[in-house]
Amino acid sequence: MKKARWLAVFAVVALCAGSDARAQEQPDLRKLAEGMKRNQEELRHYSWDSKVVFEVNGVQKRVDMYTVRYVMGGMVQKTQVSSEVDKKKVRLPDGKKLSKKERESAREFVTEAKQQLDAYLNPLFAEKAVVTALATINDGTLRLQSHDVIETGDSVEINLVQATRRPKTADIKTMIGDSPVKLEVSFESLDYGPNYPAHSITTTTWQGIELKIITENSNYVEQKY
Repeated sequence: MKKARWLAVFAVVALCAGSDARAQEQPDLRKLAEGMKRNQEELRHYSWDSKVVFEVNGVQKRVDMYTVRYVMGGMVQKTQVSSEVDKKKVRLPDGKKLSKKERESAREFVTEAKQQLDAYLNPLFAEKAVVTALATINDGTLRLQSHDVIETGDSVEINLVQATRRPKTADIKTMIGDSPVKLEVSFESLDYGPNYPAHSITTTTWQGIELKIITENSNYVEQKY
């Protein structure tokens, strides 16, 4: 009887250990990347509103509102609805005021940084980031970490809900020249529809000034063709 009881206990322990091992199994990264690609293709059938905020040293300097949709060839078309600009002078760390030309240069720099980082969300590079990632699971979150996706030394971290494989956040870091740049993205999901980047922050520095572009996407509507 004692032997039988010990065998039963051993079987329970082994079963629990097996369940834990299955819970920690590595996901099929290729299949996961294909699912993300399908999601991006589905998202191309929607239009949405986009609010873009430009900050300098934590101070809001410009707010632009757009309507956005995909057009032929997968290109994004943005139509500006409104724009509000704070015309107060911006100062460098040494107290010098930025000229209009310098302000435009700063805005162009962070805009180009955002465009470069947004490329990581393109299906081609997103797929590479996923299939080459190191996957770990912790507290219901599937974390994918990869490096050298587009540029040598860059890093991409994607966090997904383990059970549903829906993305929660993505953090991308790289360099543009001597300036570090970072993109932080938070995702949401449409009811019975695709996932989408709801909120993103692009951060970099230019001549000692911290520059940010904050983007909020909302009001997704499926287009009927």
